[in-house]
Amino acid sequence: MFSKRTLPVLILFLGAGLIVAFRTFGWGGNPPTKYDKILHNVGDMLKEIHYSPKKFDDAFSKTLFKKFLTDKFIDENKNILLQSDIQALKKYETKLDDEIDGATVAFVPAVCEVVKKRLPEVEAVYKELLSKPFEFTKDESVNLNPDQYDFPKNEAERKEYWRKRMKYMVLDRYYDMVENREKNKNTEGFKVKTDQELEKEARDKVAKIMDRVFVRLNLKIGTDDPFNDYINLITETMDPSFQFLPSCR
Repeated sequence: MFSKRTLPVLILFLGAGLIVAFRTFGWGGNPPTKYDKILHNVGDMLKEIHYSPKKFDDAFSKTLFKKFLTDKFIDENKNILLQSDIQALKKYETKLDDEIDGATVAFVPAVCEVVKKRLPEVEAVYKELLSKPFEFTKDESVNLNPDQYDFPKNEAERKEYWRKRMKYMVLDRYYDMVENREKNKNTEGFKVKTDQELEKEARDKVAKIMDRVFVRLNLKIGTDDPFNDYINLITETMDPSFQFLPSCR
């Protein structure tokens, strides 16, 4: 039996082994048997080296399911996937423990396929929204706490959330620019811009931010990162002090 003192060393060796496996076997399409073995080995190692392992059961599976789809993994703001996507993925909700224990790995590839489909849709939405001026005189509010709302019911609801989110981000920058203009308008050499110019500049800034975000998202979903994140999530859910630190790259 391993002692608690040996856990960091064993996790390090586990991580190193996974890196070799990821680099050797790659990722794409249906997960090959070798990927099944990686996940199964992680489960076996956690059972062996943890002094008080949690049971891999349906409750553990449901926790993984919820955390992977939100909680800074796949869709933390609940603004990419739709409720219908979550319902379609629900068939895996109580099967993730089975995958760890030996069943074919299917959950992460299934999630990635859905996200690959949704990302271009959402990218088109924010680009359209940021191509036109926002009206700031209307009294509106936006909830930015994903713990307080569900995934959007349909594309229209998702677009409305993105409209309010983009408007909030633009308004935040526009307000700062107006303040800066008022503070410096009498400063020699300072160019005083109109409200319309500042609003356009604010939209352009937000567009650049979102473009960078979506470049990263599109790159990530096509690499080993989602599976790497999933392995991290399993170890952290077993014990928050565990972490699969090495990158799959």
